[in-house]
Amino acid sequence: MQVALQRLPNSVAKVSVTIDPSDLNSAMDKAFRSVVGKYNIPGFRRGKVPRPIFERFVGREVILEEAAHQLVENHYSEALSEAAVEPVAEPRINITKLDDGQPFEFDIEVESKPSIELPDYADLLAEPLAILEATDELIAEELAQVAKGQAQMVPADEEPVGKGHRITVSLKGFLEGEDEEAEPFVDDDSYVIEIGAGTVVEGMEDQLLGLMVNEPAEIKLTYPEQHPEVALAGKPVRFEVTVLENKRPEVPEIDDDLAKAIGLESMQELRDQVTNTLKSRLLEQAKNERLQTIMGKLKERVPVEVPQAMVDRAIHNQLHELETTLERIGANTEEYLESRQITPKALHEELRPAAAERVKEEVLLETVARAEHLEVSDDEVIQSIKPMADMYRQPLDDIVRWFRSTGEFEAVRSNLLLSKAGDYLASTVTGQPDKGE
Repeated sequence: MQVALQRLPNSVAKVSVTIDPSDLNSAMDKAFRSVVGKYNIPGFRRGKVPRPIFERFVGREVILEEAAHQLVENHYSEALSEAAVEPVAEPRINITKLDDGQPFEFDIEVESKPSIELPDYADLLAEPLAILEATDELIAEELAQVAKGQAQMVPADEEPVGKGHRITVSLKGFLEGEDEEAEPFVDDDSYVIEIGAGTVVEGMEDQLLGLMVNEPAEIKLTYPEQHPEVALAGKPVRFEVTVLENKRPEVPEIDDDLAKAIGLESMQELRDQVTNTLKSRLLEQAKNERLQTIMGKLKERVPVEVPQAMVDRAIHNQLHELETTLERIGANTEEYLESRQITPKALHEELRPAAAERVKEEVLLETVARAEHLEVSDDEVIQSIKPMADMYRQPLDDIVRWFRSTGEFEAVRSNLLLSKAGDYLASTVTGQPDKGE
């Protein structure tokens, strides 16, 4: 088999394949055995007709076409592998030569991952990680967050509503301009709101601050234009609200008792734990910032023509993430589109630039992984799958078999390789100790 590669515009690879005449002859023998049973020839049982008679009655072209189909099927993957082409969409096969006693030739045209060559990027790895120091001030803020997490809500009915308070209200909502006898769009006698959590429409929390228990109030605001509930999007509304119960958080002192409440022995142990957690987070933050800087400069240096099939796939993933987000707030994509007054096609085009940038980064990271000989072992993939097996309380071997059978095993491997390449860029400092270790 001979293979020739030609790169066409729009990330299309054209792979021309030539098969020896002897291979075509062998394929025709197999092809005859495949097709002979499909035809009835007078005087012969189905499948028992000699080949010369079959060719006289049915035609040699039938055998040639079946042989061509089998040769394409058998050599397709091998040809792409030899040409170092990784397809990302369905191929178009074009048979260019199919004659007795002659080489069999066919072309494969398919959108493929772009093949790029990285320039020397050692200079991008020369700057050390800029890791923020875990100062006493930052540690104190972390300890305060730990204490806040252990806060108990206590009655505060004699106090005005303040930030961090959890209140229970009676709430009725009306669209402005509606008839006074119109039914409220919300009517709840025990609606719970945590001030500062951002779980209610923007502007409501600010107007609740300072209210007292059993003090009737009226709140007016306008819903955002992009609110997922279409009937309210962009509409001015009026709420009749009365605070029925007011509770405030009582934050414990930062001392040994707090440490013991979360399962530690002493305040010093708590401080050490918080300090280590903070240092780890600051390290990850520094690595993420460094990676984004390096990726930005790499994209400037290396032109990457991204296949539309990969961009479309990235858009599909973004839409799935959007659907998941909308489901969390009780909405769906149709309502979201209606609230924004846009079509699905317009949303696709809106997401396309970010999707294209994401694909460029993935292609660059894969190229870095090859250049640096980074690999992901089966054991690493299996270890990343293990938490799912634990969550669903299923045998790990069963989950792994499912991942292999569906192709998800290799998809996980690809994602881990991207992460490994990103970590390499974020952590490696040329000519200096690796600050990421």
